[in-house]
Amino acid sequence: MARSPCDIRLLLLAAAVAFIYIQVRLFASQSHHAERLAEAEKSESRCTSQLRSMIDQVSMQQEKIAALEEMKIRQDEERVQLKILIQDLEKRSLQTLVNKNVVPVAAVVIMACNRPDYLQRTVESILKYQKTVASKFPLFISQDGTNGDVKKKALSYTQITFMQMTWRSPQISSTTSRLQRNCLIMTRR
Repeated sequence: MARSPCDIRLLLLAAAVAFIYIQVRLFASQSHHAERLAEAEKSESRCTSQLRSMIDQVSMQQEKIAALEEMKIRQDEERVQLKILIQDLEKRSLQTLVNKNVVPVAAVVIMACNRPDYLQRTVESILKYQKTVASKFPLFISQDGTNGDVKKKALSYTQITFMQMTWRSPQISSTTSRLQRNCLIMTRR
């Protein structure tokens, strides 16, 4: 049986229609997948930016926590320094002077300001004139810096009370004696 050219043309036409239909379906499928891929990329970008934002917030909170911990450590150190100051004042017989009603008339306060070289000359100059009236004029060295040499130099003198200035005002309790309160008030900025 011979096929006519018309039959072959119909078959070719049907094959061309089927091919075009398949191509249109492939194009529609590809564009649908491309849209889904673009949405996925946008979603991933949004998630990445949110993650970065959260990481930044966490790091800022960690910095705040570290700053608060440092502040607590400083406050604890200040508390210890104040306790040492009170103990030192009591140890140096200022409490005894108050109990004997021999209240000092005035106090000599030297501000050290991180200068241990000038501190020695100043103290020796004052002690030259102050030894005879030491009970009436107690001598204090106040250090508002962080130089350890100043503290070492000041503590080498037995007739001097050393005060380390702190950034916070000291707490004065109701049991603190009047002389101790006056000395603590002097340490305030």
